[in-house]
Amino acid sequence: MKVQPFEVLLKWMLQEYEENRSIFGIPRSLFYIPQKDHPYATGDLFGHYLATPIGPAAGPHTQLAQNILCAWLSGGRFMELKTVQIMDELEISRPCIDMADEGYNVEWSQELKLDQSVQEYIKAWVLIHILHRLLGFDQLPVGTIFNMSVGYNLEGIQSLPMTRFMDRLADASEEIGHMREMLRARFPRFAEIPVPARITNNVTLSTMHGCPPEEIERIARYLMEERGLHTIVKLNPTLLGKERVLAILHDHLGFHEINIPDQVFEHDLDYGRAVEMIKRLRHTAIERNLTFGVKLSNTLAMENHKGVFTGNEMYMSGRALYPITMNLFHQLAREFDGDLPVSYSAGADALNVTAILAAGARPVTVASDLLKPGGYSRLLQYLESLDTEMSNRGAANLAELTRDKLTNLEQAAAEALADPRYKKAYHPHGLPKVESGLESFDCITAPCVGKCGLCQDVPGYARLIARGDDDRALEVILDRNPLPAVSGYMCTHLCQTCCTRNNYDQPVAIRALKRFAAEQGQVTLPVREKSNRRVAVIGSGPAGLAAAFYLALNGVQATIFEAKDRAGGMPALAPAFRIPPAVVQEDIDRIKGLGVEIKLSHPITTPPEELLKEGFDAVYLACGFPKDARLNIEGMEGKGIFSALDLLDQVARGEKPDLGSRVLVIGGGNTAMDAARTARRLTGNPATVVYRRTAQEMPAAREEVEELLAEGNVLEELVSPIRVILRDGRVSGLECLRNKLGEPDADGRRKPVPIEGSGFVLEADAIVVAVGQSPDLTFLDGSSLSLHQNGAIAVDPQTGQAGTPGVYAGGDAVRGPAIVIQACADGRRAAEAICGSFGIHFETLVSPQRGLSEEEILQAKRARTRKEARHQPEMLPMTERTGFDLVEGTLREEAARAEAARCMQCSAFCDKCVEVCPNRANYTYLTPPVHVMLPLLYCQDGELAVTGEEPFRIEQTRQIIHLDDFCNECGNCATFCVHQGKPYQDKPRLFLKESDFVQENDNAFYMEGNTIRRREKGVESKLSLVNNGWDFESKLVRISMSDDFVIKEMALKKAFEGALSLREAAEMAVIFRGITNTLSFLL
Repeated sequence: MKVQPFEVLLKWMLQEYEENRSIFGIPRSLFYIPQKDHPYATGDLFGHYLATPIGPAAGPHTQLAQNILCAWLSGGRFMELKTVQIMDELEISRPCIDMADEGYNVEWSQELKLDQSVQEYIKAWVLIHILHRLLGFDQLPVGTIFNMSVGYNLEGIQSLPMTRFMDRLADASEEIGHMREMLRARFPRFAEIPVPARITNNVTLSTMHGCPPEEIERIARYLMEERGLHTIVKLNPTLLGKERVLAILHDHLGFHEINIPDQVFEHDLDYGRAVEMIKRLRHTAIERNLTFGVKLSNTLAMENHKGVFTGNEMYMSGRALYPITMNLFHQLAREFDGDLPVSYSAGADALNVTAILAAGARPVTVASDLLKPGGYSRLLQYLESLDTEMSNRGAANLAELTRDKLTNLEQAAAEALADPRYKKAYHPHGLPKVESGLESFDCITAPCVGKCGLCQDVPGYARLIARGDDDRALEVILDRNPLPAVSGYMCTHLCQTCCTRNNYDQPVAIRALKRFAAEQGQVTLPVREKSNRRVAVIGSGPAGLAAAFYLALNGVQATIFEAKDRAGGMPALAPAFRIPPAVVQEDIDRIKGLGVEIKLSHPITTPPEELLKEGFDAVYLACGFPKDARLNIEGMEGKGIFSALDLLDQVARGEKPDLGSRVLVIGGGNTAMDAARTARRLTGNPATVVYRRTAQEMPAAREEVEELLAEGNVLEELVSPIRVILRDGRVSGLECLRNKLGEPDADGRRKPVPIEGSGFVLEADAIVVAVGQSPDLTFLDGSSLSLHQNGAIAVDPQTGQAGTPGVYAGGDAVRGPAIVIQACADGRRAAEAICGSFGIHFETLVSPQRGLSEEEILQAKRARTRKEARHQPEMLPMTERTGFDLVEGTLREEAARAEAARCMQCSAFCDKCVEVCPNRANYTYLTPPVHVMLPLLYCQDGELAVTGEEPFRIEQTRQIIHLDDFCNECGNCATFCVHQGKPYQDKPRLFLKESDFVQENDNAFYMEGNTIRRREKGVESKLSLVNNGWDFESKLVRISMSDDFVIKEMALKKAFEGALSLREAAEMAVIFRGITNTLSFLL
């Protein structure tokens, strides 16, 4: 990490703003625009006017000058400068930041020398005043306060280097004078802008965890009595006490994995001594006409349980800290009757900033939230929310907002313990990532698409729904999904677990949008001219229907053979409260409309090879796992035993099985949930689900479990059935054993281990068995197909071919019981392979959509700065769930359009690594797509020869360059990168100084004039733009080429073996063009 001279930063800012209408990558459209009448301005804080009551906390956002400027551009006006100390040559472990959810870090004070730190703060101070003029804000006060942050003991703070540091911030006239001289010579229009020489008159004291209270008090007295500074002392959240802190984390919030050693509480300042210390220091401040207050709060020390960092300890911040700190705030406020100044920083965000300010805090600073996608620009929503909520409360200013601050604080502290946003379960899905590594180019990908078995273009159809083009949206869905109606109701929507909005609030309601499009859209499907090819499809479940759909679209005659008297497979058995039968039929009718023949009550009893002999050109086996797996315990022959599939089938036919009043359901999958909820409706009494592991290990979708319990049913966890108790041949109960969880099984779930002597009986009138499903493949007797041990058919995973030429298989018959989307993916894949075997080009329904316009990119950037509540469909009230009426409604049009607009368009735009880097070390550059054939060179008899060629393609217009000079390898960009990679290592690394570049061995680039240089494996190559062509030189060759890499001249420098690729040169050309054309201010 290198600091940049004042002149370089100013030139950079001015040139970037002129050429790109952005500064340090933040577009003008995301600049905060101050207004004269904003109600949240503070007239007097430490004797100064503060235009907004928010800003960056001491940390990664206030270390370098450009960081502070980015916070200011985004609306921050209280700059809590990064904490400095006498020890300014620290080695900090890397990575040092983990913001995957609640925040953790192992960084603490500055990584710069003290002299560098003070220079960065002074540069930022002067540049803010220049920006204020440049952006046309100079009719309003600058309204910005710099808050010095120092630590960690009195000896260090009183040392000569530290007192010199504080002196220079108290009077920076010498440094500002030097900057004015440069401005007069180079930028005279800014030379006479008034810039106060006193940069700060206030300080926040940060002390180490475990610092003695006497030391804290001595330092605070020194800062007030000898330095004359308004003083804030940062306090630790441990003041709330071990029992209360752990109760909040574990019991209220569910962060059970967090462990805080006793010594953390034992070494830290305790509450009683803190109160007495505060009282004495307040008295000192009053005597000197100064402000004394406290900062709530420091991070929370705990055991390192995640393995991201080295060492045994790490420090927590973010959303899990908010309820702790707000309750500490409440306790201290009551102690001092609301008369204790509080500077707040612990889990603040756009949705709680008003509550914090209404409780009396001034200012509110933030770090963790700004380290997430959206970055600095998230501050804009803080101010918008504050403005709106103050208006709603009738508060004309902050004084009116805090009119009843103790009551406000009491309410906010209580709500913090109950609000789902702060609970561990609020973000159950982890980071939205794909499995691929990170490449140098073309990294934009939508994680929701990658997670979908069908790779549906979710951003594409969301974008169309937002625009109101439902017909086109349905067409985009049908391109890869033949069952939009069915999947719009009962898809397990794994895509939502990888939605980028999980970094903000809640995922986009993707399934609900698909359902809306399926109901609102109208599509006339184009069908190719019929070929003479015929395919037999065995089974009319999702896999079979999908194969038939795509075969028919491509002109292949498909005939489905279904053993049952109705089509649809498992979706046809789903209870009507989840999906109405008419919805299933809608998708089937669309497929039949393409000419697909469905033969019902037509079981296949002979091997598929026989169908080939009968004239079919191919056979697709999609016969599923149609039978319930047996439970081998005593008493299963009794009356009142039901298999789950049989029960659901009977109910789907309108029958009402005799279940009595007490129903047990054995199992933990989605079928078990359907069976239990069905039994609840049939009997009018809660059903009890018996499951051998805990709810966390259940294979059922989370929402299905939640609905099961919400409807009043009971879940018996860690219970295994061992015997059905019969009375007069009928079920009367189930004998069970309690379990405990043992070591992980093959699937990663912990094994249930019976507890000896724990037997008990659950009374029952009926028992429904839902412990899995099994295939019925008796028709394969005599076939040459291979089966796996579980009875599934063995196939080529790329094509679905089942070993015998012309025979393919997919769906549950291959996978075992799986989800609808996976079955559809198998069917589509097999249809494409079958068409290929026929020599038929497999055509898709839609052509790719155009990329986002510049205006749409800016809209997407704005969307990525905001938390926005998900629009929920209407749900049937619990009191009305006595029958089989549909539980979840379809989104209303207004809600659907708004929900679709929440999509962040990740397939066309990413920039996460740009946004989350506090130092602005990652930049986006633009390049047109490149599709060229590169010559392959060989060394023959001491001469170069072209003996082949290879394709070189750059598909995406937005690419990333990494500015190594700005990077401290904190790891934050790696956390949020959608790939399994590290942008700070994997993206091309550009160095701004030649002296730094030549020290590097790999992935290093340097640009000067018309030349770009590169170092790989310690060897340098260079590419120069000469007369609209390229001159490339490496240690092996010297080549002159045209702009499109046609070789004009070439010379061998050193003999080599094998082929020499010019991909290295082509990549350098892309980077050179991109930076020259769109980031010229870097040069």
